[in-house]
Amino acid sequence: MLKKTIKHQVELAYNFEEDLDGYTLVDSSIGPRGEICILAVNKVPEYIDGMFPPVQTADRHDYKAIILSKGQKKEVVLKNQKWNYHYIQPMEHDQILLVCARSHLYENGDFDRNARVFDMSGNQVNAFLLGDGIQNLYVTQGNNIWTSYFDEGIFGNNGWNQPIGSYGLRAWDSHGNEQYKYPNMDPHFISDCYALNVMSDEEVWFYYYTDFELARYYKGSIDYFKPNVEGSDGFIVYEDYVLFRGGYGKHDKYILTKMFPGNRLTRKCDLTLMDEKKKAIKAESISCRGSLLLLMSDKKAYLANLKRIVSAF
Repeated sequence: MLKKTIKHQVELAYNFEEDLDGYTLVDSSIGPRGEICILAVNKVPEYIDGMFPPVQTADRHDYKAIILSKGQKKEVVLKNQKWNYHYIQPMEHDQILLVCARSHLYENGDFDRNARVFDMSGNQVNAFLLGDGIQNLYVTQGNNIWTSYFDEGIFGNNGWNQPIGSYGLRAWDSHGNEQYKYPNMDPHFISDCYALNVMSDEEVWFYYYTDFELARYYKGSIDYFKPNVEGSDGFIVYEDYVLFRGGYGKHDKYILTKMFPGNRLTRKCDLTLMDEKKKAIKAESISCRGSLLLLMSDKKAYLANLKRIVSAF
């Protein structure tokens, strides 16, 4: 019998309200060493035909990147950018990776190099292609980049007849050279990778459509699980437990599941995550890394740890 919904209070990690004055939050993510990474823009680029995010913009924008690690905060403002960035991750040598989710392949064979590396003085030090239709992106402690793709990146759009993202899940080194590609075929075909949790280069979890399976890549082998959760956009893992953010229209609810032999996942209970005022957190965005869940709400960053959640039972 399913338990009632349990309330769990989450730690307020940092309030970025002053830091983001005059800026709109674009992305928040957890870095490979637990960093909180923030990307914001002074003016959000308009969608093409109200539907499609541009890769490059006619008007230039200013971005602010913030990396918060162990109480130390580093930030850099990138002026006059024509690229429409969606993702931020830290890299080695005090560098940051900014990535646009989209990339065009043009008739002349040229393409948008949608990954850009900057130093903390705002100087661009590298640019390369990571493919169109990026859904999630994480950098590992080995300085490799894991990317997952949504349907347009897998099946092709924006001129890509042979899409970079057709594998659904890929890994690259810090210069954009291929390190891994998922063998995307039936019966475990990824047509849209909804969520990604990169613990290390040896262990990567992903959750995908059409069948809404959960998969674990571990040292070259892949195991598959049926979570009986549809439409989740993020999950965290600790030992035998997986916590999913609720599916379609239920993003304020969280579903705790436990693994059993035979790759079975059993639903244990539902959770509501509470802020410092004991109100349910309505997260505009989340990021998942191992057992850590970053929730952004009203420019406040909250960190939930599945280890603590499980120990409370």
